[in-house]
Amino acid sequence: MNAAHRLGEMGTPEALLALLDRFTINVSPSGQDEQEKEEVLSWIVQMGEKAVPPLVQFLKRERQVYWAARTLRETVKEEEFAEKINGVLRDHWENPPASSDPTAQLIRLLGVRSPQLVDTVALFLGDEADDVRLAALDYLFDQSEDPARELSLECYLDSEDRPRVRNHILERFAEEGWSVKGFRPKIEDTLPEGYKLTRDGKVRTVGSGQ
Repeated sequence: MNAAHRLGEMGTPEALLALLDRFTINVSPSGQDEQEKEEVLSWIVQMGEKAVPPLVQFLKRERQVYWAARTLRETVKEEEFAEKINGVLRDHWENPPASSDPTAQLIRLLGVRSPQLVDTVALFLGDEADDVRLAALDYLFDQSEDPARELSLECYLDSEDRPRVRNHILERFAEEGWSVKGFRPKIEDTLPEGYKLTRDGKVRTVGSGQ
């Protein structure tokens, strides 16, 4: 950690990027590893705004994003965090990473809402990876019913060969009590075994007694 401390003291963008690489390394024992990463997080947060560009650059290129996303969240106010993460996700959409992991992780780590983020996350309902679609769906389901309901139903229809995604949407609709109004014929024709629609278009599991 002496080398990491020296990088933190240097404070240049290049040094900060090198310091952020500590977040990609796992060492034993795990308790020590987490403590050292907490120290790195604390050093970077103390640097304030000058740490933001390297954090954003790191989040655009790296696969392990948990610690860097946490660091950014603790460095800036919520509005700026939403703006910066939105930019990172837009970059992931336009330049998809080799792995879907960082995109799915970032969406699940958001914890904030803005109209721009809702629009950006909705793009990932068309992602090639089921894990990314599921992360995007969960983010949208945690927002208001409008526009999440229609976006989710459109994703359902677009996921004909993705049973995990379809089942997840139906489960969440059953939990939320949302209807499939406007989509009923197409949804009814494609309902998998174990689900049904009520008269008012709400999703129920077979045997639920409702």
